[in-house]
Amino acid sequence: MGIGAYDPKTIEPDILKFWEREQVYEKARKKNKGKKKYYFLDGPPYTSGTVHIGTAWNKALKDLVLRLKRMQGLDVWDRAGYDMHGLPTEQAIRKKHNIFLKKDIEKFGLDKYNKECEQFAVDMMHQMNKTFERLGVWMDFENAYIPIRKEFIEGEWWLIKRAHEQDRLYEGMRTMPWCAHCETNMAKHELEYQQVKDESIFVKFRLKDKPNEFLIIWTTTPWTIPFNLAVMVNPDLDYVRVQVKDEVWILAKALAGPIVQGIVGVVPKVLETIKGEKLEGIEYLHPFEDTIAEYKVIKAKAPKTHTIVLSSEYVDVSAGSGLVHCAPGCGPEDYEVGHKNGIPAWNTIDEHGKFPKIMGEFSGLVAKKDDAEFVEALEKRKVLVAKTPVEHEYGHCQRCHNPVVFRTTKQWFFKVEDLKPKMIEINNHTHWIPKAAFNAFDSWLKNLRDNSITKQNFWGTPVPIWKCDKCEKFDVISTVEELEKKSKKKIVELHRPWIDMHEIECKCGGVMKRIPDILDVWVDAGTVSWNCLDYPQRKDLFDDLFPADFILEGKDQIRGWFNLLMVAGIIALDKQSFKSVYMHGFIQDAQGRKMSKSLGNYIEPKEVVDTMGADAFRVYTISSANPGLDLNYNPEDAKLKYKTLVILWNLHKYLLELASQLDKNPADFDPEVLETLLADEEKYIISKLNITIAAVTEKSDKYLLNEIPGVVEELFLALSRTYVQLVRDKAAVGSDNDKEVVLYTLYSVLLDTLKLFAPVAPFITEQMYLNLKNAFKLPEESIHLCNWPKQDKAKTDLVLEKQMMTAGHIIEAALAARDQAKLSVRWPLKAITVVTEKDDVKKAVEHLKEIIKTQVNTKEVLVSKEAPGPAVEFKEGKVALDITRTPELDAEGFAREIMRRVQALRKKSGLDKKDSIEAHLQADADLVGMLKPWTNAIKGKVGAKELTISAKPPGKKYAQESAEKVKGKEFTIMLEKA
Repeated sequence: MGIGAYDPKTIEPDILKFWEREQVYEKARKKNKGKKKYYFLDGPPYTSGTVHIGTAWNKALKDLVLRLKRMQGLDVWDRAGYDMHGLPTEQAIRKKHNIFLKKDIEKFGLDKYNKECEQFAVDMMHQMNKTFERLGVWMDFENAYIPIRKEFIEGEWWLIKRAHEQDRLYEGMRTMPWCAHCETNMAKHELEYQQVKDESIFVKFRLKDKPNEFLIIWTTTPWTIPFNLAVMVNPDLDYVRVQVKDEVWILAKALAGPIVQGIVGVVPKVLETIKGEKLEGIEYLHPFEDTIAEYKVIKAKAPKTHTIVLSSEYVDVSAGSGLVHCAPGCGPEDYEVGHKNGIPAWNTIDEHGKFPKIMGEFSGLVAKKDDAEFVEALEKRKVLVAKTPVEHEYGHCQRCHNPVVFRTTKQWFFKVEDLKPKMIEINNHTHWIPKAAFNAFDSWLKNLRDNSITKQNFWGTPVPIWKCDKCEKFDVISTVEELEKKSKKKIVELHRPWIDMHEIECKCGGVMKRIPDILDVWVDAGTVSWNCLDYPQRKDLFDDLFPADFILEGKDQIRGWFNLLMVAGIIALDKQSFKSVYMHGFIQDAQGRKMSKSLGNYIEPKEVVDTMGADAFRVYTISSANPGLDLNYNPEDAKLKYKTLVILWNLHKYLLELASQLDKNPADFDPEVLETLLADEEKYIISKLNITIAAVTEKSDKYLLNEIPGVVEELFLALSRTYVQLVRDKAAVGSDNDKEVVLYTLYSVLLDTLKLFAPVAPFITEQMYLNLKNAFKLPEESIHLCNWPKQDKAKTDLVLEKQMMTAGHIIEAALAARDQAKLSVRWPLKAITVVTEKDDVKKAVEHLKEIIKTQVNTKEVLVSKEAPGPAVEFKEGKVALDITRTPELDAEGFAREIMRRVQALRKKSGLDKKDSIEAHLQADADLVGMLKPWTNAIKGKVGAKELTISAKPPGKKYAQESAEKVKGKEFTIMLEKA
């Protein structure tokens, strides 16, 4: 049976059709029903439509685990999932219709807008399903959990209700990052920080009762100066009053010299040194009080407004002046200090970042964007001390990548900060791969803040809070049934605007209307641990499966999905949502740069699959980066994995050819009989197989996923490069028993190797298995329906493995010495000497002498403490050659050369290996005499029924003829099919 070259472009589409036609995935899922259950929870990718190469890597890792667990006999829950709500989808629809402002969207029609968002998300999901399936991913995509379904939304509403019942749901004013472009607040974990260059400013605030004395403050955000309500100093630092020309400046002692000299060019004269705590309560005049009347209103309610307040946490001398401008409405740290001192979080910019009319001359300016206008206003009032460029990290929206501002908004929150000790304790019992991921998440939990859960957008899960327009009382709804009962109206659709048509009568006589916010999309993702199981509507799956046995995502999910899973699980269920987690890094280009289309280094999974196949992509990405570390994608390294797959493919071609030549089915052999005939080379490769089975099983259990492909590769490379090389002669010209032993060993080791490798490379292993199944009548329909191999400890021989490794080193060194001596391996040596003092090396030589002799082509292997001549080093010693030539050695060398050339001519003639030939070798009398004793050996090697070695030409014309020359000897080979 002829098998062609490895061609994934043909094989993989054919296998996809085979899986679909025979419903192999469905059979694999049903196979273990009723057995021990395994709950895999898919972290939902966003329905963007295109699958990033990093997401493809992620899914390959997940599929590896699912296939492993199925083959190991577990009843695997593998429901896929997607994120669909949120701004990326909204932005796609906004771009399509050129509508970007909220008023334009409302004019367009919120019903039409959200229906288009839904359709876009569903279409993109189907597109992504196809990509994942092409990568060989077996997950339940038909029944994927998606947050637009009624049951899923109810699962989120249930979480909000649980938080409310535990007094963990509250509404509060918070200073939060705000994206003016997306018109929504940003959670801390949604920010991406970029290194930017801004113009920082030093500003002087005049003391209230001292016209020539000033506080020197510094900021990188000039737009926040109008919202300045205090100045922070560190109570433990030393501050100084210094004379600067005709003014007195107050600033930190450690910074006074550099600032004054750098700005004014004079050495400051220190008038007084003061401890920071002594400055508390000093009043100052705001430079913009002439244009912003609101200051007086604020100060009437908050007496500490425009005074010095203390903060040891947020003030140091690493930058600035040691006096920190405090705008409680413009930053979380400022908010904390303001709250502590009874100063409000005042910030009047609107959702577009614009200043309103009450902000005087700044009305209409845009925060951050118009920094220069605020600097000019300070300059006009002669309070701008200096401008200096500064490079620093600044938060940007991870969706639109614009810089964020801070804004005080009314949001709903989960109260979680008091739960931190419990979360940390639970996390201590969670299995993290790698340990660095545990450390990162532990650190995150220790610094956890209350989570805001609301957004001011349109496409998302509606917040299930109905608030009375009269008494402000609110009610949290958890189910559609409850809302229908309370609103006395049948629900058609749970998204906006339809959900907002449902109103509830309040006991006070007012009307309860749903607050217009949607839930943060991270709340969608945070609830999937139970939403994936259709809980709370359905209890049976939850009781059987929760919590998830395993999750796997990238390192950005420390503050994202991992965080929200923990928070949601503790609030709703008082338990962790997952037992084990594997965290991978990001994919970058070969130079370690982030992949982007603008850099021209962006690679789509399709590009790789179309050239090298999905298996090469899977093997490469799974094995090429340790957990938590980034993968620098190098196409050349991926090609090496492709070439490794070619070696695997060729192994089964060789097996099938051998079985065909012998006309034997190794599946019918009696192992007990054949195992009594095994030589060291067979025992070695069978031992290596069993050690590999144990190693891969252990790595699977510990989720050391990246290490699995390499261990199996090492096995089949040893099968190809060591075992097959050792037994080629035995398989070609050995006894019938020898040939059967080789066939049996190659078959049994390769079959188990395919089972071990199937979860990594599902296409090639499936096609190879189907070819073997067809040839040997194997029972299982698919490699993926086979059971996981089990280690046979009785066949594990670690001593033999080590000795084979040593023998391999000796052979490698001997062949290198041959190269140096320019002596082909076909020409036998008189002897080699292994130079060593190590007893284990001596034992290896003694035990495996015949293997070494055969592979090196030497008549003797000696062991000595000293080298008899030039030697080549190996790990445990040296190897020296005895290159003395004899007529007998030369005769054998010529015989081997002739065998090779006859085989080459056979191949050139298009003859099959099974075909017998008639051959005539014409050479001079001297060479004929040398070759006569080798006639039978040559006949057996080249498959000759008749072979004549003579100085005379043949009596007939042969179909094929080739003139040859070896070491000065000329001869002619003639042959034809017998």
